[in-house]
Amino acid sequence: MDYAIIKKIILDCFKIEKIRYDEVPVLTIAHDNDRSLLYKGKYYSPLIDTMEDDLDRRGIACISVARIISSVKGELSYARVYSPDGAFARALVLKRLMSRLTRAAYPYSAMEERIWGDILDQTKAKKVFGIQPSRELCVACHKRGVWVADVQHGVIAKTHPWYGASFRATDPIEYLPNAFLCWDEGSADVIREWATPKGVTTNVIGNRWLARFTRPAVDDALVQELSADYQLRTVRDERKTVMVSLSWGCTNIPNGFIGEELEQVIRKTASTYRWLLRLHPNQIQGFATHEGPNFIKYFNQSLRGYAEWELATQAPLPVVLRDIDLHVSWNSSVCIEAAQVGIKSALLDPNLRRDEFNGDYYSYYKQTGLVELISESEASLTAWLARNIDSKRPAESFDAFDERYLQLLDFLAK
Repeated sequence: MDYAIIKKIILDCFKIEKIRYDEVPVLTIAHDNDRSLLYKGKYYSPLIDTMEDDLDRRGIACISVARIISSVKGELSYARVYSPDGAFARALVLKRLMSRLTRAAYPYSAMEERIWGDILDQTKAKKVFGIQPSRELCVACHKRGVWVADVQHGVIAKTHPWYGASFRATDPIEYLPNAFLCWDEGSADVIREWATPKGVTTNVIGNRWLARFTRPAVDDALVQELSADYQLRTVRDERKTVMVSLSWGCTNIPNGFIGEELEQVIRKTASTYRWLLRLHPNQIQGFATHEGPNFIKYFNQSLRGYAEWELATQAPLPVVLRDIDLHVSWNSSVCIEAAQVGIKSALLDPNLRRDEFNGDYYSYYKQTGLVELISESEASLTAWLARNIDSKRPAESFDAFDERYLQLLDFLAK
């Protein structure tokens, strides 16, 4: 974790805030890395603000709460975002102490539950949705009869500590949300295995950010503006385009960003393929912001002139996906989004080929052939690129997802 974040937690412990929350029917939850898009000078959450915008069109107001260690709120954020930094920081520190002093599987924080309870009591919200609502938030919601949902934001797998049965099946029902809102049936199946017996709903509504750009509405100003801006700024040529999605915190990559063999492939094939590098949102806003400047230094030393990164990182992912032919990553859930628009991905992380680690990640799209696990060797990469460069398929149908999503909006708007 970045030392600046540790410093922020320590300083936040001394903050005493008195935040007055307006009354709203819906409360949302997100973090800095979820508000990754800069739109008209404000940070926008592709997943959560898209849903908020759809509710706003129905006359439903929302307030969003940023989780611990957030800096994007107030004037910096597109949505109405608040965060009781001091209270959250003190609860986090106490929680970490409890985890060291007790043998409990989960160091439940009564302090954090009280914080969420106060927010719910002030807003009088009856519905809550967001990125990984904590167990404490879920308990606070259940005590007040408030419906709460977890919105998928990345990989869901049995070996994932937030979503796998071996991690969550023993949780009491009050620790769980009422519903999980998933991108695809494969992700939903992982959760259904243990959540359905507990009465928790799993609803496949699709990735709403991706859906928004797949069939853009003429009156969707954000989509139209961002799509036009990308078209204006990008320079095309006859080369096929390959995007590399970076992952954060990659301790098993020597330079932390791109393996040496992939780097060599990029340098040697730059005249054949146009290479786009896309940083992870955490490297821009989130738990790995220190990696952003380090990446720029690495790029300037090793890949400048052979690849591009700025526009591919700044632009909305769905817009960039429209423009590419193949996707390569060490280990990124971008492969799910790429698969849903018909683009093949090669994943290089050897842990994905080991059952005891992340061997079940992306199983659904591995079965369709849209996600492949390959060796990070130069020969393997070069062969995979040549074999698949013309493999782009039609996008997955979002019709069923859209129907369920409209039903969800009807429910949220009641």
